[in-house]
Amino acid sequence: MTLTQLRYFLAVIRCGSISGAAAQIHVAQPAISQRLRQLEDELGQVLFHRLPRGIELTAAGHHLKAHAVEILRRVDSVHDDFKSSDVNPRGRVTLAMSTAVNTKFCVAVLEQAASLYPHIRLTLTEHMSGTLLEWAQSGRVDLAVVYDVPGNTPLAVHHLGEEDLYLVSDPAFKHTLSDTVSLADIADLPLLLPAFPQTLRLMVERTFSENLGRAPTVMLDVDSTYAIKKLVSAGKGQSILSAHSVGDEIAHGELAITPIVDPPITRTINLVTYPPRAEDAAVRAVHRVVEAVLAS
Repeated sequence: MTLTQLRYFLAVIRCGSISGAAAQIHVAQPAISQRLRQLEDELGQVLFHRLPRGIELTAAGHHLKAHAVEILRRVDSVHDDFKSSDVNPRGRVTLAMSTAVNTKFCVAVLEQAASLYPHIRLTLTEHMSGTLLEWAQSGRVDLAVVYDVPGNTPLAVHHLGEEDLYLVSDPAFKHTLSDTVSLADIADLPLLLPAFPQTLRLMVERTFSENLGRAPTVMLDVDSTYAIKKLVSAGKGQSILSAHSVGDEIAHGELAITPIVDPPITRTINLVTYPPRAEDAAVRAVHRVVEAVLAS
């Protein structure tokens, strides 16, 4: 297996066909086909099916894609590492943000990073905190903005602040509630929450157990903030989320929030770094941008 084969493989995926990849990277189509056949022979796997109009990745192809992206990212970073400095940071940095944070701050982070550090190639991705912690520990991402990091984490952790969580409902249900609700008030409400081991679910379960001696009433496990919001807006249940998560929906009259008191539910916001990349100049530069944006 060679780096050239992996680059051709990703080019075909990116362009959707061998002919498209040939045109984009200026390599003859037969040469690409030959390299990919050699790669499949070496791995003993079919990587994609050739269709009349393009290609379709197999399960093995999807598996190799994840490895190829990571391998080439690390190889490409070697050149940048020797030219990068705190004065002129350069290179690839992968930043992940929890969905709630990404919704509010992604534009500001991308704009500031591009303005201050034009030689940094920043990739931004989002997911729920539990998944992002796994990605950061494996090195799939360099930095991640997450909630409630476990005390035994091997990651470098920088505390950014705290935020309250709210009961999220459709506006009609909001009119049936008081100005605030207690934990006991919402104990029997049908909640839509992320599944274990997402950090939001763990925190909500722990808060109910410590204060009421029982679990919340979870109607459905939903590992998608977007889907949770759509279901709540349709009157299918309620949820517990941050104000960041639902700002646009509140502005459009699709959702409403009610403060939770007695006790409030609060979580920490943290910026974690994959340890082998913590001293990289480009990673430190993006770290400064995220810290500044979230503090503003």
